[in-house]
Amino acid sequence: MVATTDEPFVEVHPALIQHLDGCIYAWSQLVSDQSAHDPRLDIGSMDIEDIRNFLRRLILDHRIIVALESESIVGIATVSPDLNMLDHSGTVWNIADVWVEPSHRRRGIARHLVKASEERAMLDGATEVRLQVYASNGAASMMYGELGYNTIIRTMRKRLDEESL
Repeated sequence: MVATTDEPFVEVHPALIQHLDGCIYAWSQLVSDQSAHDPRLDIGSMDIEDIRNFLRRLILDHRIIVALESESIVGIATVSPDLNMLDHSGTVWNIADVWVEPSHRRRGIARHLVKASEERAMLDGATEVRLQVYASNGAASMMYGELGYNTIIRTMRKRLDEESL
């Protein structure tokens, strides 16, 4: 368990099944926030039972990390093995879905979520963790850089229409 140094006290640890409803809310907020960076994301088009089952599986596998303040979830992150078909070592893991309630941002909670995710991955044999961040999310990019992450791949896009061909 990790605790932030900022008041009020925030606990960071793997989610328990009783956190499922709070994780659904937080993950829905995450998807909504990310839609500003990727318009393909639309929480309204997702089936709530599919979301519930997806998050339940992650909780049971100890793959969701939560930040709790007075038993309320104020942040989440997910961590899982990298399923690269060319590497079956299980030593590379991915951190994703790092989100903190807007009223709790800039207090170090995201850093604690990332650190707890790293620790969780190490428990399962990870020797490296990776994550992705939208280029338009400057605050997150800066935080990850400060935590020692560096760019190893760059994803580029091009919108296709009649004029671009």
